[in-house]
Parts: sequence; C-alpha cells; structure tokens
Amino acid sequence: MYVIAEMFYCFAATFFFAILMNAPKKTLIYSSLTASLGYIIYEYFLLKGSAFLAFFLGTVFVATFGEIFARKLKMPATIFIFPGVIPIVPGLGLYETILAFVQDDIFLALETGVSTILNIGCMAVAMALVSLIAVKFKVKKVG
Repeated sequence: MYVIAEMFYCFAATFFFAILMNAPKKTLIYSSLTASLGYIIYEYFLLKGSAFLAFFLGTVFVATFGEIFARKLKMPATIFIFPGVIPIVPGLGLYETILAFVQDDIFLALETGVSTILNIGCMAVAMALVSLIAVKFKVKKVG
C-alpha cells in the first residue's frame, strides 16, 4: 500500500509541476507516469543501501523513457525529463546542508553538502549518458 501511495504522490507532484511549467497537455500523463516509476526504482535501490546507484538508476529510467516519448510524440526530451526528475532531486540534502551552515556546524554541512553534490552528479551523468546514447541511435532521414 505504501508503494501505491508513493506512486500517487509522485504522479500528482509531477503532473502539477508540469502544468506549472506549461508543458503541453498531451505530455502530462507520460512524464508523470515516468516520474512515478523512476521514483519507485530510486526508492528500491535507496532501501538496498546504495544512494548513488539509486539516484543514477532512477534518473536513467526517467531519461530513457523521456527520450522514447520524445521520439514517439515528436517533442523535445526535456519536456518529459525535467518534470520527471523532480521527485528524485535531493532537496532534503540541500536543505540539511544549508541548515548545518546556519547552525554553524561546518563539518556536518560539508559532509551533507558533498554527499548531496555527488548525488546530483550521479543524476547529471545519468542524463548525459542517456542523451548521448539517444543521439547515437537517432535515425537519420535520407532524401
């Protein structure tokens, strides 16, 4: 039941975020569903104890399906990927880093900050890798 609730929350958050970002109406369901499934993958690997792998594989899933839907609907991939990664972004890590700085706990701030930056780096590498693979597999029209 917990997994279904998490999927619903991710779906709703992504759906309304995409509306806020003026995404085309026909892309809302695709990006929201992709975000929900990507978040479940992220949660699964996070529970297994590998935060970096969780961020990487969750983002790979969202970016891969963003590229697939972009080709299928003939739209830019960022329309699907940008709202789709919102549930995975390490906002709590960023918050805890700033909170530790404000509370003058420099060591905790650095520890949390470095971990958060590495998590964001895993997401960036995942998006770049999927984008690079998608460009390599792009079909060139002859004629």
